[in-house]
Amino acid sequence: MSKSTQATMQKTVNSGFVPGFLFMLKTVLISYCLSVAMLFAASLVATFNALSDTTISVTVNIITAFGVFLCGFLSGRHFNNKGIIYGALCGILYAVLLCLIGNLASRSIGIGSAAITALSIGIICGAVGGIVGINTKHQQRR
Repeated sequence: MSKSTQATMQKTVNSGFVPGFLFMLKTVLISYCLSVAMLFAASLVATFNALSDTTISVTVNIITAFGVFLCGFLSGRHFNNKGIIYGALCGILYAVLLCLIGNLASRSIGIGSAAITALSIGIICGAVGGIVGINTKHQQRR
C-alpha cells in the first residue's frame, strides 16, 4: 500500500463522531477494568493492615488518576491530533460514569465534593494522558 492510501485509511478510521465516541468508551471500559483490579488488590491490603481513612481515600484517588491517565493515553495514541482534547473528554466520561455508578450504589442523587474531585482528576489526568499518548506515537520509517 502506498503512503497516501495509508494516510487516507487512517483519516477514515479516526473520523466521525460515532467511531470516535465508541473508541473513547472502549478505552474507558479498559481503564475501569484495570482500576477495579487495582482497587481489589488495595482492598486486600487494607483488609489485613490497619489503614486510616485518609490513606484509603488517597489510595483510591491515585488508582482513579492512574486509570484516567491510561484512558487518556490510549485515546491519544489512537487519534491523529488533539490528544489533550480527546484525553480530557475520556477523563470526563470516566468521571461521569464513576459518579453515576456511585449515585446508583448509594441510592442518592447529588453532586458533592467527591464528584468534583473525580471530575478534576478526570480532566487533568485525562488531558495529560492524551498529551503523552499523542507524543509517543511510533514514527513511520521511510
